[in-house]
Amino acid sequence: MKTKLEIKLGFFPLAFFLFACTPVIEIDGEKNRTSWGKHYFELTPGQHKIKIYFPYIGMSECGANEVTIDIQEGIKRRVSYYMWPWMFAKGSISVT
Repeated sequence: MKTKLEIKLGFFPLAFFLFACTPVIEIDGEKNRTSWGKHYFELTPGQHKIKIYFPYIGMSECGANEVTIDIQEGIKRRVSYYMWPWMFAKGSISVT
């Protein structure tokens, strides 16, 4: 049985130039090029490694941060990623 994972990608409002960047959500090494906003994935129960970043002016993994989450059958998990305006910082990740 598969369980839903919701991932919400956002950034500091004055960093509007990030609209031009394409975020990447890696789930267990599988890359998913996405857009900013909410995305949904169906995963099997168990542990999964989530890594989020975006390419930006010569940096292939700008704002990179990762988390390992445990997904239980039938329980929807949410991951939020937020990027601050300074490009050399990690994006913030929270899990609920």
